[in-house]
Amino acid sequence: MPSPAARVQAALDVLRARGERVTRVRQAVIEVLDSTADHLDADQIVGEAAALAPGVHRASIYRALATLGDLGLVTHTHMGGSAAVYHLTVDLPETAVEAQSHAHLQCSSCHRVIDIPVAVLDPLAARVERDLGFRLEPQHTALLGICADCR
Repeated sequence: MPSPAARVQAALDVLRARGERVTRVRQAVIEVLDSTADHLDADQIVGEAAALAPGVHRASIYRALATLGDLGLVTHTHMGGSAAVYHLTVDLPETAVEAQSHAHLQCSSCHRVIDIPVAVLDPLAARVERDLGFRLEPQHTALLGICADCR
């Protein structure tokens, strides 16, 4: 697995390559998302990013999340009954695609979130596209159900 600094640097390099500004707010958001495997919502990111970039306004952090999302560096997933969570999505050659692209299962009872490789849903996605002409984006929403512990 690459060092945390490698993913941050790769994201900053993408910003520069696209002619985008590297601001301390954008860098703080990238660092927060890189520093955890947890599923952070926007308010949690605001709290942690504000600690890295003191004096930065909450709205600036929300704008940075939106911009980084538009640029494809950050993706969000809608969770059942709660706020969307965010992930840093940066392609690194030494990182397996399966490790980066994942979908979420969320227990309707205990609200636990389980990451699964998005490829697990490939047969369903292929059938939906073939039969309905609809392309799924399973990484953008959690699939709800009941986990083994709650059954």
